[in-house]
Amino acid sequence: MGFYNDIVQGLGNMIGQGRRYANPTQMAKACGVAPNQIIRYIKQERGKHIQVLARILDEVGARIVFPDGDGTGGGNFKCPPKALARAEQNNETLQTDSGQQDLLAFNPRWMAEKGNPDSMKLLTVTGNAMAPRIEDGNHVLVDESQKDFFEGRIYAVRIDEEILVRRVAREPGRILLLSDNTESSPGPIILEHNNPAHNWAAMGRVVFVAKDLL
Repeated sequence: MGFYNDIVQGLGNMIGQGRRYANPTQMAKACGVAPNQIIRYIKQERGKHIQVLARILDEVGARIVFPDGDGTGGGNFKCPPKALARAEQNNETLQTDSGQQDLLAFNPRWMAEKGNPDSMKLLTVTGNAMAPRIEDGNHVLVDESQKDFFEGRIYAVRIDEEILVRRVAREPGRILLLSDNTESSPGPIILEHNNPAHNWAAMGRVVFVAKDLL
């Protein structure tokens, strides 16, 4: 059970030398409970009611987030800037929408696992070419530091002044932009490296999609 394991691991990570609590007794005293209760939770020897709750929370996709073991940095979240779904020709970065307020906040450590947090922007997708994985109106997190194409990954790509989100395939001398939804866009968009008529650039790799569950 993911949620229950999060609790057990989170408690354990906060105890030890250099952490918030030197030992289970110190944690128990701060919490106003008996030390053996903390120890039994960590050893998974008790807490059936928590296990039942954990099954429910696992089903709905909930997760628990503990502060760092030393008690610092747990409440810091990063709001990536909102990007416009259009760009100037020859531009290789997403334009920032200065009038848009922060939409989503992320844990910087989680962002660092995906790429470079300082190079990430939120982009609102238009159209259903990538449905059902990415649908019209979904927000995607684009890491502009990851511009090298890897087969099968999803990228934001500028073609002239339009920003498209597509899956990438490679062939000698050209890039194919593929739609997951073949009914919406039946054929690939072909971009040739040495064709001066093709004005395009990789904006970055899509590392996360935020969407509502209807």
